[in-house]
Amino acid sequence: MRCPNCKQTLADDINTKVNFCPFCGKRLYDTSKHYLMHIYSMSAVDMALGNMLVFIDERLMYEVKSGDGILIVLEAGFHTIKFRVGVRNKSIQILLDADFEIKAHFNTATSLIETIVNEMEGTEDGHNAEAISKEEITQPVMISETGEKGFETALGDDMPEYEFKASSGLLEGELKLFSERLEFAPAGGMKKETLDYKNIVAVNRKMGTIDVQCAGNVHKVYSIPKDIYNEVIVFLTKKIEEVKS
Repeated sequence: MRCPNCKQTLADDINTKVNFCPFCGKRLYDTSKHYLMHIYSMSAVDMALGNMLVFIDERLMYEVKSGDGILIVLEAGFHTIKFRVGVRNKSIQILLDADFEIKAHFNTATSLIETIVNEMEGTEDGHNAEAISKEEITQPVMISETGEKGFETALGDDMPEYEFKASSGLLEGELKLFSERLEFAPAGGMKKETLDYKNIVAVNRKMGTIDVQCAGNVHKVYSIPKDIYNEVIVFLTKKIEEVKS
């Protein structure tokens, strides 16, 4: 990144909330202006890895198919763009004071995400609402009001608060308790069972097991280790009460 006025290179750890250049003292960007950003996924098709996910300021998430691209509009200023392919992530920071083009590529040889960032010359004046309305702007597939944590929860990437061996009927597996849901993953790669706390009516003790009552009078019963039995009952009961309130 560099100052659009004096062209000095800005430090990577610059305070993004300060709108002036530390070298020339002039304003770095005009918040009233809006610019276009083209983002392309240049990776070869790999169904195992899935599509590339693009996160803007940990608030907007887009999904980009291999060989395809998206077009978004953002106000001038500092923006963080994070790319994810499989379990690999890469974040870059951009001072948006013109239209930009970003080409992202997942290098299968190094398992790293590589990016080429180009500023589009002659676009410093930005775009008004009428001009933007004529563009095919890509809509985000997800919006998070809680930043990264919201995306982790929605994508199933958050860490469980409890994780232990359990059984459901004849199935052995692992039970994971998250802040907003529980997941039972049977051994052998069978499809996991997910229950959102908002859909749970009550949690009851039942002969040493946990009886999870869901809407529609559906019951899910889990056997768990005795040493954490009471603690888990209290945890789930509290979480369900929080959701209801």
